[in-house]
Amino acid sequence: MDNIKIAVIGCGPAGKSCAIELAKKGFHVDIYERDKIGGACLNYGCTYITGLREMADIINNLNLIKNNNNGNKIVLEDIISFKDLQKRISLVQNKIREKLKEEIGAFSNIKLHFKEYSTEDFGEYDYIVYATGKDYTSEYNGIKCLNHEDIVNLMELPEKILIIGGGTVAAEYASIFSNFGSEVIVYVRSKFLKMIVDEDIRNYINKFIKFKITKDKGEFENLLKNDNYTKILATGGRPKFEVDEYMRVIREDEENNKKIEKNIFSCGDSSIGKGGNTPIARMEGRIVAQNIYRSVKNMPLIKPNYDFIPNTIRMDLNISYVGKQTDNSITFPNTVGRGTFFRVSNHIGINKLYYENNKVVGAISMTPSMEIMPYFAQYLKGIDIYRDFVEIHPSTDPFYGIIR
Repeated sequence: MDNIKIAVIGCGPAGKSCAIELAKKGFHVDIYERDKIGGACLNYGCTYITGLREMADIINNLNLIKNNNNGNKIVLEDIISFKDLQKRISLVQNKIREKLKEEIGAFSNIKLHFKEYSTEDFGEYDYIVYATGKDYTSEYNGIKCLNHEDIVNLMELPEKILIIGGGTVAAEYASIFSNFGSEVIVYVRSKFLKMIVDEDIRNYINKFIKFKITKDKGEFENLLKNDNYTKILATGGRPKFEVDEYMRVIREDEENNKKIEKNIFSCGDSSIGKGGNTPIARMEGRIVAQNIYRSVKNMPLIKPNYDFIPNTIRMDLNISYVGKQTDNSITFPNTVGRGTFFRVSNHIGINKLYYENNKVVGAISMTPSMEIMPYFAQYLKGIDIYRDFVEIHPSTDPFYGIIR
């Protein structure tokens, strides 16, 4: 494979996973990273948010212990300044980035370039893999807003925050900043956390949120123009590439006919498809690597498998869900465990299993250990459905390899 050269554009979870899989198969790989190694997950997304969330959990538990139900609540600045918290999170991120470099540096046939990739370099490579993430905007109706890349650079905790969006990221930001002591309002056009279709679960979630949700367009427009509110856009980004079922890029020619680029692939958030979280990005990166190998060997290509993908929303109580939510279900409560002891008096979470034709087809869990136990339970039953992307998430790449 020494005569085959491959460029991987982006060194986030998808790009790094793809590059290492290709290197293991003997290919020479050049990785181009224009920003920071680790991608959005480590630098701006799930791993960064985990640092904020841990601090929010400390504040929540202290308020529960002190029984601060009304007023006189402990806020972030009573413990640490937001500026110092950001610096401490950054120190951890730096350590992880160094580990990522070491992991990549262990492969002599991978070269990491911290530079923007140019299409002028196309002729140098036999295959191109785009793992560049999504495009994000920083404006809404002409008003300047913060997006995920801006929040890591905030050095002062905003007193008032308007969050635009109703998905996972919006919910996590709203929960964290309201726990820190900010006044938070979330604007949604339809339903808040609409991926939770079970109304009982939605009503339960509403019991412990500490921020306001509005769907009133007039109120929103007034808040958007109010300079007292820091605006955060959490509406998601725009994927860059349409791909076929094998992750090959599809482009339109001059006559608007769609053409599959057989030597150009895309994986992770840069692809229009079923992505959206780090485990999927890593899985797609490995699928692309396998398909490049298969292409060189004239073997049939393979498709990524998106069945039974677990998702997590980290709020005051973490919420994990997988599969479908149907009308036929059973509900069972949590017992007291890690992170729930002082919450017994108000809420400690509930769990549901959903059935269809007498078979379990989905689940929602608010158990503290929920991000680990579903995997182990599957293995104990001899079912290896997570083999292609199993991980305890949010995780960091250097340690991810230990459990594979």
